[in-house]
Amino acid sequence: MSSLSTTIEQRATAGENPLTYTLVQLEGFIDAANYPIFEKALEKLIDSGRHHIVLDFKGVEYINSTGISGIIRFHHQCSTAGGLLVLARVARNVGITMHLLGVTSVVAVAGKLEEAEKALQGEMPAPAEEGSDRKMPVIADKPGPTGTVALLLPGKGNFADICKKRVEDRGGKTFLYGSPAELLEALDAIVPDLIVIDQRIPGSDQLVERIKLMPRHALASIILIHPKGVDPTTVTGFRVWENDSLVDPFDLGNLFVLAESEVRRVSRDRKLFSQQVRFQFDGSRDSVDQGLSLGTALISRLPLTETEKNALQSALKEGVDNAVRHGNGEDLSSKVTVNYVVDPRRVTMLVEDEGEGFDHEFFLGQIEDKDAFERAKERMREGGRGGLGILLMHRCSDRLEYLGKGNVVRIEKALQR
Repeated sequence: MSSLSTTIEQRATAGENPLTYTLVQLEGFIDAANYPIFEKALEKLIDSGRHHIVLDFKGVEYINSTGISGIIRFHHQCSTAGGLLVLARVARNVGITMHLLGVTSVVAVAGKLEEAEKALQGEMPAPAEEGSDRKMPVIADKPGPTGTVALLLPGKGNFADICKKRVEDRGGKTFLYGSPAELLEALDAIVPDLIVIDQRIPGSDQLVERIKLMPRHALASIILIHPKGVDPTTVTGFRVWENDSLVDPFDLGNLFVLAESEVRRVSRDRKLFSQQVRFQFDGSRDSVDQGLSLGTALISRLPLTETEKNALQSALKEGVDNAVRHGNGEDLSSKVTVNYVVDPRRVTMLVEDEGEGFDHEFFLGQIEDKDAFERAKERMREGGRGGLGILLMHRCSDRLEYLGKGNVVRIEKALQR
């Protein structure tokens, strides 16, 4: 089983006025099994009054949504105490997950430890080197123009007027709509960086999926405003995730901070990616079918031959089927999450289940064997897990990798240029 180790060291920044900070070097996987190790280490530091922290991610190969939620929480605790939490040397594949879940719009990310120290002292770190697989762009931006914002709000009033004034006072443009039909029609003419959708408007519940499937708007950030009493983290059936959300009533200042950081993130993401979609579903047949239907539709638009598209669709279907049947043990309430990311060179699909994982290293070690198919059939005849699905995914993609304890599979395919 994959592990996580932490090495903690007290350091001081360079210069005439050195700042004492804590460097936490992480190595391994931050997943459901190892998250308590990560959480305990950070809680102990913060409780002891260490509020200037650099997390060195050079050795981290995977992080799940729980780990990312923890980073945001610890960042908030450090900031509230007058300190700062900075991430450094984040690997590309880990950075993709962070981008998808919005952490890079909140927490500073530095390409080098020296740049992380500068961030602690209030200086802007330099952006990551172009084309580097080991670095992600720095996120510690200063406030800037808020871009183009589309607002789907219930009628005109003080709230809509305040939002419009805030955006335009900071150099942005706003477009206000009163119905989903108006918004969808307008998206033929405008390309917003941010779309704010009030879910109290009838017919707004399917908008996230529809917008995320539009090539022109695939990277637009969507913030949902949920009615009072709604738990935005609950998933029943099938769901395409928004980028962030708020529940009414909320502090208007929180909306502004969130919106402006999302606009900056979108501006950077458009230089790195062409599409990002995160969707989740439970084990019911209808929900699984909806997830596979969306995945099939996304793959069908890729610059690949029909044969390659069919193969990649087969790989996704097999990954989802394994997650539902083997990972989640056909528990209808357990969820499968798919992160779908397209950049200029490749498409990456991460399929994650909520199970306990398995000995994936054994099966991956068998797929290059010329007799892999016969060996898999033999294991199945003996009543074990054959590994035919893993063999299929391997042959239908350019790269197949299991992460963490084996409950996340990464499927990659190079795109035609």
